[in-house]
Amino acid sequence: MSIFPPHDIGSMNEDDVAGELIRPLCRALGYSQGSPEANLRSQISLQYDKAFLGHKDGKKDPILRGRPDFVCEVVSYARWVVEAKKPSIALSQDDSYQGHTYATHPEIAAEFYLLTNGREFRLYRVGNPDNPALTWQKEETDDLMPALKNFLGPEAMKKRAQIKIDLGKPLAHGLGSSTEIVGGHIIYSRNTTSIPVPMAGKLDGLTNAVTGRSVSRNNEGLIVALVEVKSAFAGMDELHKAMGLYPLTFSTSDEYLSIDIEKPTLLQNIMNMHLPAGTRFADSMLSPGGGVIPFPVTAECYTEAVGFIEGFVFKGTYAIDYQYKFHVPAHLHFPFREFTMRTEGVFEINFK
Repeated sequence: MSIFPPHDIGSMNEDDVAGELIRPLCRALGYSQGSPEANLRSQISLQYDKAFLGHKDGKKDPILRGRPDFVCEVVSYARWVVEAKKPSIALSQDDSYQGHTYATHPEIAAEFYLLTNGREFRLYRVGNPDNPALTWQKEETDDLMPALKNFLGPEAMKKRAQIKIDLGKPLAHGLGSSTEIVGGHIIYSRNTTSIPVPMAGKLDGLTNAVTGRSVSRNNEGLIVALVEVKSAFAGMDELHKAMGLYPLTFSTSDEYLSIDIEKPTLLQNIMNMHLPAGTRFADSMLSPGGGVIPFPVTAECYTEAVGFIEGFVFKGTYAIDYQYKFHVPAHLHFPFREFTMRTEGVFEINFK
């Protein structure tokens, strides 16, 4: 069902637009009259009835033409203004300037203002009255409601108002002093082993998902990335978590993450693993069917990731060198007691 009640827009005037279209829209976005958290105010009377221009002598300020039709207010956080016009007249630049005058009045101090004649809707940021940030037709409103609520709804307005000024040393140009990892992937491009492992080549092209964690600076000021990875083999995730290997921890001595593909940042990770006898390992391409390790195994794993930032994506190449040692009792025959493997590939990490 539409958020708008049945109406004949051709016969509507300015008050009809305000009551039949704007009020239902504001309510659908989460605002209601008298709400202590998301209040909808109409026909606001301003104590200072002039367009505020900052003059020391208020007599120089021009008289306001009317007053705002609606103010949607997230109490104590932020607000935005709605100005209605009659459907028979096209929206003009002068109408935008009028809405801007209301929105920037010191008694309102809105972040956005919405201008509509019932047929067309124009949303403006107060800093740019010449160009709407978003324009849509009435018939598109219902389909746009999820996006509009994510932008103009009370929770969205509150979230923006709560953003703190980050005075910490940035990670890179365009990033703050810390950032969340919200996704990405790691692709195995090439795998080589020191002994014949027929299944190793089948790992080429395998993709593991990056699922989260963060990048920040430690107490010494070095950039450290905590990376959560979901293996293509679910059983391996359980084993790695049990061994305390997740999240993967990468660090760099570079002062900033690079934004230059010609001068990428080097991040390193070193892990030491110990698998006692009896450890169960999962089914994977390297270990079809899974099984139990009959003797202790230790491993050293060294990773180098080289990359740069493009937008909010850190991308590049990586190489992992594994060295496994099998602590087989001397009296037992075993074809090898050490085994090395190298994995090379590409990655992309998405920042929030």
